[in-house]
Amino acid sequence: MKKIKPTFKENVSETLLIPLYMRAKEAEEKNPIIVDEVSQKILAKIDYNFNKFSADKRCQFCISVRTKYFDEILRNFVAKYDDAVVVLLACGLDPRIERTNVGKPFSSYLLDFADVIDFRRNILPESVSNQYIIGDITNREWIDTIKAQHPNGHFLFIMEGVAMYLTENQIKRIFKNIDNNFPNAEIHIERISKDFSQRTETQQSVSATNATFAWGCDNPLEIEDWGLKLIFQSEFYYFSQHFSQMYKRLGIKAFILKYLSKYRRSIGIWSYRKAG
Repeated sequence: MKKIKPTFKENVSETLLIPLYMRAKEAEEKNPIIVDEVSQKILAKIDYNFNKFSADKRCQFCISVRTKYFDEILRNFVAKYDDAVVVLLACGLDPRIERTNVGKPFSSYLLDFADVIDFRRNILPESVSNQYIIGDITNREWIDTIKAQHPNGHFLFIMEGVAMYLTENQIKRIFKNIDNNFPNAEIHIERISKDFSQRTETQQSVSATNATFAWGCDNPLEIEDWGLKLIFQSEFYYFSQHFSQMYKRLGIKAFILKYLSKYRRSIGIWSYRKAG
């Protein structure tokens, strides 16, 4: 089988290869947090030096935990609403729709830059109910496309692995666009702390690319102060989960990450909801 070599125009686009590799690699662990067979198949089709990510055990742990959490969010949302619409903002190469296999029909839209979507279509074609959209998540053209198809739907927006590469003004624009256009919406956003956002070089896998962090936030209630109707619902932090597995992989560092507040809340997922 001839492998496909990625040629991304945007620096941040290369980072989508990190979670792909980490999800595929997690299945090799003795007690894996997730088993993502679809990512394993995708990885085998790509011509890229993934070895530069192989030593980053902390990143593999975090991506496995977040994948499991976001997958459960999707399953629960689709089970709750018969008119569920799932939107993956900056979808990368995550086969979330295929992996979760909900068993109930729903609509999904996967949005990313043209170079990412073109590459994705070569290795994981879209379907009628799982549509790809080329666009910039900070603009609103994609919103008009989705609204026209589902004027009264319940929307789940997932921002995974992207917010830390955007500026605060860009994040605000995304939230305001969603807030202004969708009366029934949830947003689940992966975020890092301000301290982490200023230290890209300490994040082993990311520093192996040309991408750099830009945004971090320490208080989930700050987003409520942006003049939105979206209300903070819950918070979830990676280093508070699966401690025995984290310890086996990271050793004594696991205690530092779990019990020092500076690190325990340094990376996780915040959830917001707007009820129309």
